[in-house]
Amino acid sequence: MQKCPKCGGNMRNGQKLCRHCGYQVSQNDSEKMTRASKEGNKTTNISARKIIPWGIAFFIIILLIIIFFLLKNFNSPEAQSEILINAVDNNDTQKLATLLSTQDNSVDENEAKAYTKYIKKEVGMKNFVNDVNSQIKQLNKSENKEANFVTAKNGEKVLRISKNGRRYFLFNNMNFTAPTKEAIVKPKYDTKYKFKADDKEKTVIADKNKATSLGHFIPGSYILEAKKEMANGQFNGELKFNFNDSNNETIEVNEDFNEAHVLIDLSGASEIDKRTLKIKINDKMFDYEKAKEIGPYPKTKELTISAEGQAKKKTFKSSETIVKTDNLKDQTHVTLNFDSDEIKTYVEKKEKEENSFRNKVTNFFGKYTSALNNAYSQSDFKVISSYLKKDTESYKETKNNVTSQTLTYFQQPQITEIVKRGKTFYVTAQTIKSDGQYGKVDYQLEGNDNASNLKVVKYSE
Repeated sequence: MQKCPKCGGNMRNGQKLCRHCGYQVSQNDSEKMTRASKEGNKTTNISARKIIPWGIAFFIIILLIIIFFLLKNFNSPEAQSEILINAVDNNDTQKLATLLSTQDNSVDENEAKAYTKYIKKEVGMKNFVNDVNSQIKQLNKSENKEANFVTAKNGEKVLRISKNGRRYFLFNNMNFTAPTKEAIVKPKYDTKYKFKADDKEKTVIADKNKATSLGHFIPGSYILEAKKEMANGQFNGELKFNFNDSNNETIEVNEDFNEAHVLIDLSGASEIDKRTLKIKINDKMFDYEKAKEIGPYPKTKELTISAEGQAKKKTFKSSETIVKTDNLKDQTHVTLNFDSDEIKTYVEKKEKEENSFRNKVTNFFGKYTSALNNAYSQSDFKVISSYLKKDTESYKETKNNVTSQTLTYFQQPQITEIVKRGKTFYVTAQTIKSDGQYGKVDYQLEGNDNASNLKVVKYSE
């Protein structure tokens, strides 16, 4: 494109006649126009070469500013705290679990859920925001790496904030860590617990009356669905614990399982020796204690219950009771009935029998006690050996005690009961025991049917 020498209008290169004014372009005019055009283009190119670098530099500066602000929006300490606060406020448990997890302690979504509830209840969202921002601001200005803590209303530490390196060489990197405590269970019986924690199924075996750890947990109030296995069966229920229930590094765990305990009442058992009473539940035997609960048992399985005990060394059994699952309660009362008439008849018979040989047994113990005292005083086992059945524990123990020259005095026992079973005589008496106290002792004798030729087989206190 070139200009008309007369009117300055635009003309195409090589055009001879101006369409604006009709001027006829000569050869000299064409050469001048060509040189002017070239010089104009050259000037334009020089100007462009000067402007372009400045434009590129300006673009780069603008781009760097944009990148800086983008990085700041996601990586500055304030931005980091905002991400944490939003995760708590919006119940974003997945994000919160990621933020609070460390190499030593993995936080799952269940813990994060408990944590958000705890923060909102025990700290308050407004206080939490203010405390986090305040601690971040203070820590960001500080030259050291000392950690700051956010606390609950009761003083419980709920969040540890610390510096850990830098992000993109521009911003302090903030670490958010939730302090942990150890959940401790102390079962009354040997127990195996199964529950979910750290996104994994966990199994914990706990010994009877021994404090056992279930793991470390961040602040919160926890209700963990769980199963437990014991000698009496398997139970479904919950393990519960709350950070507010502890002022130290451990938290006591409470159990809430679907359990039934059995409380036994006995009817018709007045003549039975209370020391011999046993309760049988599902083929397992227990010593009977009045008003003592037996269990726990799953409420999902029926129980078969009976009792047995001895009267005059004979074993009697109660009627059997089956407790259906619908009747199993936290405390289930069961009454077991003995045939009192049968027991009474037998006791009366044995008491009459006892009277027939009581004098012989009493005379035996008079001679036995006298010989025992003489044997100890003379350190001569032969004096007493004929009153003891050879090679029994009582025989060996008495021989050892007599030869040890220990001075001992024995008082003749006062007989309270004699029960004959075949050629064995079971004698209950009152005398001074080995600890120097007056109380009940038991002897087992063997002899003839008429209570002659008696010998001591066993002695127990």
